[in-house]
Amino acid sequence: MFGTKLKCLRCGKEYPLLTKYSCSKCGGILDVDYDYEAMKKKEIGSHLGTKKDEGMWKFRDFLPIKKKESIVTLREGGTPLFRCERLAELTSLADFYLKDETRNPTGSFKDRPTSCAISKAKEEGGNAVITSSTGNGGVAVATYAAKAGMKAIIIVPSTAPRNKLLSIVCSGALLVKIKGIYSDCFSLARELSREYGWVNLTSTFLNPFATEGDKTVAYELYRDLRLVPDWILVPVGAGPLLVGIYKGYKELKELELVDKLPAMIGVQAKGCAPIVRAFERGEREVRAWGTPHTIASGIADPLQGYSDDGSLTLKIIRESGGAAVAVDDESLVESVQNLSRLTGIFAEPTGASSVASLRELKKRGILKEKDTVVCMVTGSGFKDSHTIQKYVEIPPKELEPNLEEVREFLDQKLA
Repeated sequence: MFGTKLKCLRCGKEYPLLTKYSCSKCGGILDVDYDYEAMKKKEIGSHLGTKKDEGMWKFRDFLPIKKKESIVTLREGGTPLFRCERLAELTSLADFYLKDETRNPTGSFKDRPTSCAISKAKEEGGNAVITSSTGNGGVAVATYAAKAGMKAIIIVPSTAPRNKLLSIVCSGALLVKIKGIYSDCFSLARELSREYGWVNLTSTFLNPFATEGDKTVAYELYRDLRLVPDWILVPVGAGPLLVGIYKGYKELKELELVDKLPAMIGVQAKGCAPIVRAFERGEREVRAWGTPHTIASGIADPLQGYSDDGSLTLKIIRESGGAAVAVDDESLVESVQNLSRLTGIFAEPTGASSVASLRELKKRGILKEKDTVVCMVTGSGFKDSHTIQKYVEIPPKELEPNLEEVREFLDQKLA
């Protein structure tokens, strides 16, 4: 393990490599720092992903957990990267890939940051965790806490999809539903964590060890592609997945494994797009959004009370030479269906938002036909099927188990 300390991204103040949620000096976001010179001397890069561990823990040299026995894992990571010819034809992109995070144990990318952060909590002797979530993060924390034998408290807004709540309850976690928006849940989880001493696993930038799990996506893309994509499209609420992936590539460059970095594109829903708004206005600071209005519940994060998270994501987007774009609900539904029909991947609206943005990005001339493009598909549609069901017609008629009747029905539909 080559992690050395926590460092404030705003003022540079350093702290021991222990769970801490913000800089005591300036309130800034904390990041895990590593001894890259030591990694170079031991040629860690040449052994990237060769460990016998499963999933993302093949890269544990790049993660801040000292003791292997502290790792809480359900074999998250190691998700497939698909080259999708049929979808590429639709988007007129010659070199187009999907990173299918729906294959994670609980059906979303949230398993990566949760595994890393809860492993650190276990290493420090924690026995209870709390998180605020719009759904996927809560499912991940409940599930991994069950694996670790920890108590879990999950705070969600009333708009959280029912399928996700069912999974949380079945995992034995204490579910708290709030009549409010996600930012209300974030504030409550932060205060309760302080009051009761529970480790906060909320997967914004609050817990610095969570984002470390996100960066493992970069290592997998490097291993599978053996080149750096021109563009990586990421659904973003606060944006730790986008920032984490970019950090992973910066580490690969630091270790001289790649010679360039990808441009990062953050995708939000038009009904909740504080980062996109700031990007389009040329602003440096992200301002909180009002009440979200979108079916993409997983990225419906107005950032009220922690807009610095959005500002960090905006900074990384600009640093990478990327962009931020918003998509409407109609495009989200269309992309859920296109993904299912053309690739066999059933994604939730949030998970399909990266694909939904392709048309607009091509229209603006941002994506070129010969660019190498990777879309992150971040969450499974099976966990948010109730939302999509409103937009997809399921034949209501039930047929008798009669061959002639069924044949007549098929002839009508297939004509």
